[in-house]
Amino acid sequence: MPTESPNKTPAGAYSEPQWQLGSLPPSVSLYVLATLVGLITGGCAFLLKSVIKWLSILVVNHFNVAGVNWALLVVPLIGIILTVALQRYGFRRNIEHGLDKIDAMVKQKQYYIPATYTYGPIMASTLTLGLGGSAGAEGPIASTGAALASQLGRWVGLPPRLMMIIIGCGAGAGIAGIFKAPVGGMMFTLEVMGMSMTTVSMIALTIACVIGGMTSYGLTGFTLDVPLAHPQYFDPHMSGWIIVLGVLCGFYSIYYHKMSGWTGLLLGKIRSPWLKALIAGSILSILVFLFPSLYGEGYSTMANLIDGDLHAMTDFSLWHHMQWDSTIWTAIIMCGAVAAVKGIACTATNSGGGVAGDFAPTLFAGCMAGYFLAGMLNHLFGIDLPLGNCALIAMAGTMSGIIRAPLMSMFIVVEMTGYYGMMFPVAVCSVVSYATVWSLSLRDSNK
Repeated sequence: MPTESPNKTPAGAYSEPQWQLGSLPPSVSLYVLATLVGLITGGCAFLLKSVIKWLSILVVNHFNVAGVNWALLVVPLIGIILTVALQRYGFRRNIEHGLDKIDAMVKQKQYYIPATYTYGPIMASTLTLGLGGSAGAEGPIASTGAALASQLGRWVGLPPRLMMIIIGCGAGAGIAGIFKAPVGGMMFTLEVMGMSMTTVSMIALTIACVIGGMTSYGLTGFTLDVPLAHPQYFDPHMSGWIIVLGVLCGFYSIYYHKMSGWTGLLLGKIRSPWLKALIAGSILSILVFLFPSLYGEGYSTMANLIDGDLHAMTDFSLWHHMQWDSTIWTAIIMCGAVAAVKGIACTATNSGGGVAGDFAPTLFAGCMAGYFLAGMLNHLFGIDLPLGNCALIAMAGTMSGIIRAPLMSMFIVVEMTGYYGMMFPVAVCSVVSYATVWSLSLRDSNK
């Protein structure tokens, strides 16, 4: 076991035989380590999802008065403040946007990730999301997976080039575990983190992501995060409209990105972390109170909406007495309103003191935007696009446009819903949205 972190060790101090596990060849030793990282990270993903669910149910189900959850006016604010306090006085370290910090460390060849990142993101995101933060759990668990891999790699004395690989495996296993999407986790490491593709790294990454995803899937009783009661089928005659939907998702992705950027710029000007938490928490609380579907990751709302349960958009809100049987326009308008403010709510969560992820919010925003856009297309052109179907497809389109990772987006959507038969429209929407954002961004950069 080395006495220094790998990034501080003089060049040439490591050689392949130094870190072999017993008499195993170096590559096999790496695969064993990837297996261990996948198992532990998948278990951590299950733990994080379970605790967040328990805490959110406690808040949502026990503070309703006449169908309205008035506690939502203060609970998200309390969650942000408690998370800031935990970071300042518990961890004595700011772990907001932890995955971005870890990615920066890896690019600077600093492969020793502080141990705080193994448990800190789980504890902090439980407070943030369980108490109403409008974001996802994927960033924190990916940070945990990467940090765990760093600690194990340091323990066995991995050389720097293999430390980079195992850290990427840990982050990918976190994404695979939290979304129950092994291929999506692999695409995250390749597309977003930019890990180099060699035979050894790809095999290790595959092992970690498959085991991480399957561990989480098994521990949750082999259930999907977005379980759909009604089958979703794709009509090939819709292909042209799917391209249109992809273009519209691209435009919406640009809008989402700008709203998030402006909100982050506003919060970034506030020097006091407590004042920032107060302002961000207040913005978040108001939005969650007006639109309770913004609470947490919103997976159940997405599943219900795709299945046609329009009450999912108004449960626990001021709007729950609306007459849903008379028109579908109320649902369409609500989806449009939620899509309009989701970027603000997510940034208020992640940049105001909370600890959460940015990927799940894009899926939720895409579901809302897809439902709204399909409804508007039906009204304007007299067509009959299936709204739930378009909401599912637009999840990938919006995630692809915002994160700019089309492969990861399409695989995560089909894996977390279980509808692999929807791969064609999901892929088309994802690629078209990405191309739309890329072309508009390129035009702006050339001005």
